[in-house]
Amino acid sequence: MKRKMWCVLLAAVLALSLIAGCGKGGSEETKAETKKTEETKKAEETKKAEETKKAEETGKEEAKEGQAEGGVYGVAVPNVTSSPFYNACVTGVSEGIEQFDPTATTILCDAGGDSQKQLDQIEDLIQQGVKALILIPIDSVSISTAIQSAKEAGIPVFLMDTSAADDTDVVSTVVSNNYSAGEIAAKALVEKMGEKGKIITMHTTGSQVIVERMQALEDVLKDYPEIEIVQDQIINNGTIEESVTLMENSLQSIPDLAGVFTTGDTFAIGIASALEANGYKPGDVTVVSVDGTKEGCDLVEQGWVYCTAAQLAKQMGVQSVESAVKYFKGESVEKFIELDCLRVTEEELSTYEAY
Repeated sequence: MKRKMWCVLLAAVLALSLIAGCGKGGSEETKAETKKTEETKKAEETKKAEETKKAEETGKEEAKEGQAEGGVYGVAVPNVTSSPFYNACVTGVSEGIEQFDPTATTILCDAGGDSQKQLDQIEDLIQQGVKALILIPIDSVSISTAIQSAKEAGIPVFLMDTSAADDTDVVSTVVSNNYSAGEIAAKALVEKMGEKGKIITMHTTGSQVIVERMQALEDVLKDYPEIEIVQDQIINNGTIEESVTLMENSLQSIPDLAGVFTTGDTFAIGIASALEANGYKPGDVTVVSVDGTKEGCDLVEQGWVYCTAAQLAKQMGVQSVESAVKYFKGESVEKFIELDCLRVTEEELSTYEAY
């Protein structure tokens, strides 16, 4: 009897162990199936996300291609009414549109040298829904807010003449080699002055363009310790009238002034006017400049300016439009394009076409 009961108990224990084993195996199988389901679901979600992203990118490309021709370009410049250089850049944009996008039009904004006004104008262009922005920033740093606004609105930005401090969201920038422009003018100044004498500088502030030109002057003068910068005249409004006033102040305080380095032909006009009004003759004070405008070249011919480092202003405008059209067509666009400058003294006038 005891033996029989022992066998029954042993059978019961064995049965329970089998049931437990089956339960464990079932649990593991369930976990495996759950994991497999989750992996399948995750793979499907990833595939769907990739398809959505691809569709969005395709849509963007198709939208870009749809804007390759026609539409409106928003153009914002610092001071087109008083600057032949900026005027030439805008003319270049018009020529570029005629060549690459003949059914398109432009809206031109002139900030009159006011950085905040320029930002407001660009915001207005964005609200009008222009197809692209072609800008010459007044301030290389503050322009970043406008560039960000354009990006959020899906409007590509192209810069000419002046780079942005942060060009991450700029499609393309075309500039003069501004360091070489400053270097050309600085070396001409040293050459004409005989490597000694007092000079003043006259320039605007806030843009990378001016920083590079002034750096070139500083670097050149390191080798000529007998040339001394005695005044640094800052132009705030970018007008001829302001440069006249500043130059007259310098002439009164520095009777033995030998030279002037200015960063734009517009200011050279005012400098020459002040010299003439104060009884100086062409060549009494060596003046060098940058731009290569018709007015600047006239001053070279008359002897008031010894050298102007010429920029290819129209080409900047043409290049900006060409880059925009390439962008809308989905073609490769150069991020940064640098155009060489030219030395223009009296000797080069016959071979140089001024703007």
